[in-house]
Amino acid sequence: MIAHRVALAGTVLMLGIAPAASQLRRPMTCTEEASVGLDAVPLPEGAKPQPQRARTFSLVSSGGLLTVISAGRSDYYECQVASPRLNERTPRNAIKCQNGVYFLLIDLNKLNFVEAQLNPEDRTEIKMSYGSCRNL
Repeated sequence: MIAHRVALAGTVLMLGIAPAASQLRRPMTCTEEASVGLDAVPLPEGAKPQPQRARTFSLVSSGGLLTVISAGRSDYYECQVASPRLNERTPRNAIKCQNGVYFLLIDLNKLNFVEAQLNPEDRTEIKMSYGSCRNL
């Protein structure tokens, strides 16, 4: 009885991951539309933070990891399907990935992404960005 439940749970999990995993088999190139970081020195009241230089990077999925290639450097992310909670509006076909202090959420329907860099040891390395991707 327990073995049947485990097998059924595994099948349901695989069916839930299948659309996201199959879409990531194709390489993508992504471009930041906006990026902003926190400054070490507080800004005067009413001033907006300076935008960061936009970057372009590639995404390739292989061996259960997502590889992000940017400026000749490869970073590896562990990913899982982003499952919405009762009170969240998470996209239905999205994955969330993590690599150390980097977090990446990719909407595979609209090919949009949001990235966060959160380093508790250095507050000047806190950054948020968003953008869009396209399949190659």
